[in-house]
Amino acid sequence: MVNDMTGTANEFYDYNDNLNNIDLFSAWLFGKINANCILSELSQSGCSVLIPKNQSAPSGAFNLLIMSPDDSNRIHTALNAEQRWQDKNYSATHKKIGIQFNNIENDQLLEINLLMQHFRHSGNKAIKCSLLKR
Repeated sequence: MVNDMTGTANEFYDYNDNLNNIDLFSAWLFGKINANCILSELSQSGCSVLIPKNQSAPSGAFNLLIMSPDDSNRIHTALNAEQRWQDKNYSATHKKIGIQFNNIENDQLLEINLLMQHFRHSGNKAIKCSLLKR
């Protein structure tokens, strides 16, 4: 498995107090963070994500790691999430899932708002993301 992430272990360990830092660090260390999904729609309460058909969709609660719009090798924000729906036949190469955010705090809401502005101003330029099972 090729890992698309770069950065130091310390950057991931210190990234987000709202996430279990040990889990995030372990995921980075063992190559489980693979930003091969694409954020396709975004609101303050949730989003939709395109997932390669050969990748399984998450079940139950998971962490959505949204990469920086400017550098897909850096995490912009990490959110607690849960899948709400799935379209397995979205395209020949991808399925689409609907995601609801859980327990969003004010600083995370600000990050979501920044990403929403980026979507509007960039003409919906693709933003990569990763689904990290808890």
